[in-house]
Amino acid sequence: MVLQRGLTGVETRILKLDPDRFDPPRLDEAARILREGGLVAFPTETVYGIGVNLDRPESVRRLLELRRSPDDKHLTVHVASREDAARFAGSPVPVGAQRLMRRFWPGPLTIVLPAHRSGSKGGTVGLRYPDHRIAVELIRRAGVKVGAPSANLSAQPPATDAEAVRRDFDGKIEFIVDGGASRHGVSSTVVKVEGRRATVLREGAVAAALVEETNAPVVLFVCSGNTCRSPMAERLLRSMLDRAPGGLRIRVVSAGTAAGHGAAASVEAEIAVKELDADLAGHRSRPLSISMSEDADRIYVMTRSQKDVIEEWMPELAGRVALLDPGGGEIEDPVGGTLETYRATAKRIRECIEKRMGEVLELGRGG
Repeated sequence: MVLQRGLTGVETRILKLDPDRFDPPRLDEAARILREGGLVAFPTETVYGIGVNLDRPESVRRLLELRRSPDDKHLTVHVASREDAARFAGSPVPVGAQRLMRRFWPGPLTIVLPAHRSGSKGGTVGLRYPDHRIAVELIRRAGVKVGAPSANLSAQPPATDAEAVRRDFDGKIEFIVDGGASRHGVSSTVVKVEGRRATVLREGAVAAALVEETNAPVVLFVCSGNTCRSPMAERLLRSMLDRAPGGLRIRVVSAGTAAGHGAAASVEAEIAVKELDADLAGHRSRPLSISMSEDADRIYVMTRSQKDVIEEWMPELAGRVALLDPGGGEIEDPVGGTLETYRATAKRIRECIEKRMGEVLELGRGG
């Protein structure tokens, strides 16, 4: 470890680590300094940040003064796991943010959420889960609420290596963890989430187009084996949406409560939907998962037993689950039946989708 003393009299310690091969306890001293109110620069996959204990107002003021930042600058909270997000947001994490976290975290995406704390109204909190072992280990070992703006003077380019941090902050901060050059070399993308919608505030390492994809509402069809009923419904709805006016973006997927991975649709199901101007080519079965269910804005099932399974498994999703037949009827499994049985099932599924089409289109319009 290297010690350097700057003009302000603060000893700046520099610890060089290989981010892929280091002994985690070597970060204990940096974590202690951070916990006790010192300022610690550390690498992430985007740029270097300067960490501060957000529960130490005097340390936050000092950091803002060093960076020449305005007093009201919001500091992004850096977390060491997805589970920390709800704790630091102080409110349930919106569905739109959960989608982003599952897709991009850990990674170069900062998510800005409403912050509803006891006794306060309004406000937001920015959260980031870096994809960098040094950063995550330091945050975890500090055990405090870590804020970390980029390691640069305000309005200057962010530092992408420890030498750039040293040039601006040597003798002004207590610790620099040198983990080599940042992988991306550009700042994180910043996204604001309200409800189920994400808006890009600043494009960075994650392309805005990738974020926008998560805004498309999701319709999920569920049966048991995911080789006939739910894939028929999926492809029939996709075909109908392709012909619908307005170019609405809706993601349509299917899964099974007892499905395996990778089974093709049954031959009879392929024939039946092809006669209805849809195509099951390339379908592969998928078991229903928690993340798939949480992503869905609407979940349509074929039988009451499937509805019961989902609602018992994930009670919070009960308001999104419905029988595909709006009249409350069940669509029985055609497995073992003749081609005529599959044709009758496909026609009934199409009729039920036609009855549900208004609510699906409303979903696509953001209603």
